[in-house]
Amino acid sequence: MQNQKEMQSLFATLAQRIGASTQDLEDGAKTGDFSKVLAGMTPEDAEKVRKVLNNRQAAEKLLSTPQAQQLLQRLQGR
Repeated sequence: MQNQKEMQSLFATLAQRIGASTQDLEDGAKTGDFSKVLAGMTPEDAEKVRKVLNNRQAAEKLLSTPQAQQLLQRLQGR
């Protein structure tokens, strides 16, 4: 239960920072479709995220960081 509260807090903080809704972030994390999240960003920021998501090496590099690994573990309920 604590893990769920931490995730909700994390999504809320992230949503506020990037101008997206918490629900859009949760949906994107579950489905892999972040179009609604990207729509709330500045065009420049959205393009940066798209480039990372579309570049396998860049995405793998980003996902290998300790911060990303921790987030992934939380998303998977570990």
